[in-house]
Amino acid sequence: MSIFALGQHILYTTTDGRGRVAVHYYYDAVTWVVLALTVAWVVWLLARPSLRARRLRRKPRRRDKRTLKRVANAKRKLSQIYLGLGFSANIHAVGVGLLGGRPGAYCIQVFVADAGAEMWAGAGAERPPATFRGVPVEIIETPAMVFMSEAASAETPPWERFTGGIREPQEVLVGGVSGANTNLSGESGTIGYFCTRRSRLRRPRDVYLLSNCHVFADLRKTRADEGDLIMHPSPGEAATGRPVAALVNFSALKFGGGTDDPNHVDAALAKLWGTQKHAPLIPFVGAVEGHVGKGEVELGEAARKCGRTTYYTEGRVLSINLDIRIGYDRTGQSAYFEDQILVEPAPPHARFVAPGDSGSLVLDEGRHAIGLVFAGTSGPRKPGAETDPAANEPRRVEGCGVANPIAEVLDRMKIELVV
Repeated sequence: MSIFALGQHILYTTTDGRGRVAVHYYYDAVTWVVLALTVAWVVWLLARPSLRARRLRRKPRRRDKRTLKRVANAKRKLSQIYLGLGFSANIHAVGVGLLGGRPGAYCIQVFVADAGAEMWAGAGAERPPATFRGVPVEIIETPAMVFMSEAASAETPPWERFTGGIREPQEVLVGGVSGANTNLSGESGTIGYFCTRRSRLRRPRDVYLLSNCHVFADLRKTRADEGDLIMHPSPGEAATGRPVAALVNFSALKFGGGTDDPNHVDAALAKLWGTQKHAPLIPFVGAVEGHVGKGEVELGEAARKCGRTTYYTEGRVLSINLDIRIGYDRTGQSAYFEDQILVEPAPPHARFVAPGDSGSLVLDEGRHAIGLVFAGTSGPRKPGAETDPAANEPRRVEGCGVANPIAEVLDRMKIELVV
């Protein structure tokens, strides 16, 4: 225990010209203070990223995590059946929602393209069960989902004419404007927002653009090369684009896989060129304040986004933990995604997303990022699409958007949103 005693120790001695000896000491107290400060600095350095990440996350709201986990586990088992390869051409998604929109009334949602058609080969009149493992099951009719990049069109629909500004060159780049890989000839997508790569060191960090890999990358390639430049506006726009960033990383998508080999995110990063001015904000939304953590997205909560095609739209979270098959016209195949978010449009908006909105950042009312749009239904809501529950018919919803949970995107891409 003597090593922990605070005392003084001879360091060295000196002799002056008169023969007098001077003794120089070092003190244990000084040693322990320096050691304590060093340890505190190292601990702070290691903990700083976690503390920053916690500060940027929205405060948790959910208190029924155990119940939701039980429902999500039951949903996963049903997904493995209904979304298995070749099982059904009608059922295209299975998620967790609220039965009748009632808070806390969790149910398993089975999304079908045609509620009046045969559910699976040989099913005849058989329907999904009313309950599965003690959890209510609700059938929802909605068109099959597709990736939301868009091929060029000479005609601008009436509801899109006011959005032309975000499809034209911007001197100062912001989130929610048109942008895509230069190799995607005739196609358009959305630059979602700005981010930085995670780092434990305090130093100037490069700024990156965040969007989908099917927007920023040419999926016919296996990795990025010097030809993968990001054009703003997109190559599919009427306005002449210019390169503003270079692709550096993307999450490669797996097509044609089963439920045992799912995709989780459709995301890509492009390094913003230093000469390109930018402002970290989204039109009609403002600057991002943070993000929603894993498992914290609330059913029924308000959502909004700004994208290349539909510009600013509002919606509500209809389904979470969504397992879904997404069609991609450039390959003619589908990709299976697990644990996604489905947002339906909120009046007066007829649709939440449309082709060209891929890459848009979805935010809550407090400007916390919820997800990254990558798919949705292609058409607007039809008149009378909302079925009367009293008629005991499946509800029909259209104009929905599918988004990767933003927490999953941040973790897998090892990035932080610029705030």
